[in-house]
Amino acid sequence: MNRRHFLFGALASPLASARQSAPRRKILIVLIDGFSPDYFRRSEMPNLRRICLEGAWKFGRGVMPTLTNVGNASLSTGTFPVTHGITSNYQFHRITGEYSAMESAQYLLAETVFQRAGRLGLRTALVASKDKVRTLCNAGSDFAISGEAPPPGWVKRVGPKQEIYSPSVDVWTFRAAGKLLKEEGCDLVYATTTDYMMHTYPAGAEESMQHLHQIDAILGEIVNDHPRLEIYLTADHGMTAMHEAIDPVRVLARHGIESNAVPIIQDKHMIHHRGLGGSTYVYLARPDTLETAKSLLTATTGVEEVYSNPEAAKSFRLHPGRIGDLFVLGAKGVAFGSLPAERVEVAVRTHGSRHEEEVPLAIYGRKADISQYEFTLDLVRKLSLES
Repeated sequence: MNRRHFLFGALASPLASARQSAPRRKILIVLIDGFSPDYFRRSEMPNLRRICLEGAWKFGRGVMPTLTNVGNASLSTGTFPVTHGITSNYQFHRITGEYSAMESAQYLLAETVFQRAGRLGLRTALVASKDKVRTLCNAGSDFAISGEAPPPGWVKRVGPKQEIYSPSVDVWTFRAAGKLLKEEGCDLVYATTTDYMMHTYPAGAEESMQHLHQIDAILGEIVNDHPRLEIYLTADHGMTAMHEAIDPVRVLARHGIESNAVPIIQDKHMIHHRGLGGSTYVYLARPDTLETAKSLLTATTGVEEVYSNPEAAKSFRLHPGRIGDLFVLGAKGVAFGSLPAERVEVAVRTHGSRHEEEVPLAIYGRKADISQYEFTLDLVRKLSLES
């Protein structure tokens, strides 16, 4: 038996005895960024497997578009984008022609689970690998920290600032979550990772296996520390290997239609995805070109679906004031971005389309009819914070 299998066996065994005493209720909400079904199926994560077997789980759906900011905003508020207002990682301002990152709590229009819990006197925390998630979703939390930019006190307790392009930042996040539950008396902790490793390595790759093994080990330790721990675990989106990219602005320009396309996946972590995602919003300079533009993009090879603003808002429960005139979705393996040509070959693992929508949903430590849960946000929407 090699070292990895020994560690997995040793870490999985104590979970069955974790409920022998009944101290205070604890809630851990976990979002593993980019944790699609293939990672769930192919990774050796015995603690997560036991959590699923002893609790309830299924494959459900993330929220469209399948992006980090959208997914975290949806889970942390238990609402769809039409309510919380986060429709992308990036926003285009039609009047000024400028772009801005949707990474501040000022963009969030809905109440967070931390605010709900605070009214009941619960102590809460948000711990994120990416600092942008901390700044977006922290409203109402007693603690809000990130591995990317930890405050001095947490550097001493957990470790120094972590390289965001590494697995170590997620290890930091899980260790911090454990300390918040055990040493800070938090009743509810929301922990969310980065998807750099999923962007970089497919399921089953040695690097991916080691990454998920490390966080699974810490998850097992957290369960063993808290006999009444409840876990609500999911992902924001999956991940797809893309082989082709399309620039919709260039496609339309060839037919004399002026437009802007929002790089909705874009954020400050460009190494993750190179600004290429599986869907895009298109803003047209002239409203009277909408039907022609929609027809042209629909006929473009590699484009799977095109929705007008009202159609997109209704179909995907998006905030109509924060999306473009058109919402364009790619076929599997096709991404959108700002490119040197209409169409280029690419080799990038990314997300944003329907094809990254399927994700695991798991509930542990609380009875639940998992058949009544469809979307990731249902884990918080249906969460009762009363003891």
